[in-house]
Amino acid sequence: MIDQLKTQLSRFSFVVVALLGQITFAEDAMEVRIDCSRPSRGFIESTCLIPINESDQPQTIALWYPKWVPGSHGPGGPIANLAGMKVIDQNGTLLSWKRTGGEVYRIEVDVPQKTTELKIELRYITNQPTTTSFGHDCFFSKTLGVISPSCLIFYPEGIDADRDTVSTAVKLPQNWRAATALRCSVDLDAKSNGSTSNTIQYESVSFRVLLDSPVMAGLHYQSFVLAEGSDITPPHELHVFGDTAKELALNEEVLNKYRAMVHQTSLLMKNHPFDRFDILLGISSRLPKNGLEHSRSTFNILTPSSLKSLGSLKGWDRLLIPHEYLHAWCGKYRRPVGMVKSDFHTAKDTELLWVYEGLTQYLGELVEARCGLMTPAEFESRLYVEMRNAVHQDGRRWRSLADTGAASHILRAGSDRWGELRRSQDYYMEGMLFWLEVDARLRGISDGMVTLDDFCHRFFEVEEPLVSPKGFDRQEVVSILTELADFDWDGLVRRRIESIQESYQPEVASLLGYRFELASEKPTIPANTFRYRSGADYLDSIGLVISRDGVISRVKLGSAADRADLVPGDKIVSLGERVWSVEALNEEISQSSKTRSVGLTVTDGETVRDVSLDYSGGPKHYSLRLNEEGVSLLSRILKAH
Repeated sequence: MIDQLKTQLSRFSFVVVALLGQITFAEDAMEVRIDCSRPSRGFIESTCLIPINESDQPQTIALWYPKWVPGSHGPGGPIANLAGMKVIDQNGTLLSWKRTGGEVYRIEVDVPQKTTELKIELRYITNQPTTTSFGHDCFFSKTLGVISPSCLIFYPEGIDADRDTVSTAVKLPQNWRAATALRCSVDLDAKSNGSTSNTIQYESVSFRVLLDSPVMAGLHYQSFVLAEGSDITPPHELHVFGDTAKELALNEEVLNKYRAMVHQTSLLMKNHPFDRFDILLGISSRLPKNGLEHSRSTFNILTPSSLKSLGSLKGWDRLLIPHEYLHAWCGKYRRPVGMVKSDFHTAKDTELLWVYEGLTQYLGELVEARCGLMTPAEFESRLYVEMRNAVHQDGRRWRSLADTGAASHILRAGSDRWGELRRSQDYYMEGMLFWLEVDARLRGISDGMVTLDDFCHRFFEVEEPLVSPKGFDRQEVVSILTELADFDWDGLVRRRIESIQESYQPEVASLLGYRFELASEKPTIPANTFRYRSGADYLDSIGLVISRDGVISRVKLGSAADRADLVPGDKIVSLGERVWSVEALNEEISQSSKTRSVGLTVTDGETVRDVSLDYSGGPKHYSLRLNEEGVSLLSRILKAH
């Protein structure tokens, strides 16, 4: 089939959404045009024009819709959102196509003899993402939109994502402006004999670059320089789009922290796998919060309230831009070799996401602290939260952290019940804890002379000519660490990452100068700390998480609650003679050292029963406390360069 395509398809030109590869291309042969000029309809349209060499024989051409879209870590291209497709030849004749049996992402087009041109017209529904496609889908409101080219493309079997090139044109609503890592080549309006169409033509790039370059557009736009360009930092620009013009007045303190983020990252990495970088930021209450990494840009959407001041920028909102930015090095430039493919349908090996995402999570939060977006105390709270979450992650008894990466795409969606037994995408946060431990061990072994910064200098070193993505494997990671410090890094990876565990081992706490232990007093953690569960959380004692109205949402395996056969969905009605309240349960737990039990009346919605929890420990809460010396290694790790 590949040889047939090579001889038959010598060039193509896309008029909005198709890709063809590993066929004999004419120079500048492909062009993609995307029409989103009427976004209020809830869909956008695309067309692709594919000139082919004339043949005396009928042919069958296989086309793929992007299945494994970079950044989603799974087979989940949103093909279900296609709401129209036509394949037409140069005479306007509608050609037949069929889906390949057992593979919904592949279609086969019957091409008659003497055909010189194919035109593919697509219609795509916006604002309807799947769990997997959320970060790389298309979203539009009346004044703001995001275009992900991967949603609007079919490409032929045999594509070479790095060798084959394509140019792109985007038609926008009147008076809208656009920003992207793609570079503008010509204003089509200048050639349109006075046409009022608002169309932008972009330069030819490889297929990989095109699918890695979202376009953000809108009626209200302003850009900010984050770095002019210097010996240590290439130019960086922040492109801001808002629901209204008032969102464009970005808080100056927040803006300066993003400038500091760029500077601190330059000092951390020492080099850049790009010659300029564009951060796309939508500030909207109409589109959902969102974000995804890209090689030369990042896509981010936050609410106006989260950006009104530095004090309001907390939790997930605060970590979004640094995290996606650090991915330009970790995940986009250096990528697990099993995830480096020459097309977008071949299955990927995602086991090394504990590096791709785990290291990025650590570096993102590290840079947050070094640039002043996060205080050292806030970082300490984050450390506590993730260590406590890890302690209560019971799924480690059967599923390793590495397997949460290998099975990433089936774990992306949440589980209403017993999610901690199934596990989730734990390679993010437990990966972060692993890399923090690596940093602490490097510093301890070398008496502070070697740090994870040194690992970054080696691992992310950019060689000329730039090859991106540059694959890595487990052995390279272990080898660099071994060269930096004499330690059994291979064994550490096996224990922390690749083995099932009876329980989480919080050695990272002692390495940093802390004690992570149970205490009777609940620590004071800011409620807006990312992934902190405030409220009725009793996992550390009786083994329950309960909503304010008494509904049990989580039961810890092996706890007093589990032994009493309580399950998620049960509702606590009363405690003795008192109706349910958090205060009443706190009092019952406080008295348990004397009563030797905690009595509850619960209902499953059909029956009511009395339950006695075999518990006598009183209030118990994990805490993170400085050791007797009162010295933490965190202060040195988080210190700005």
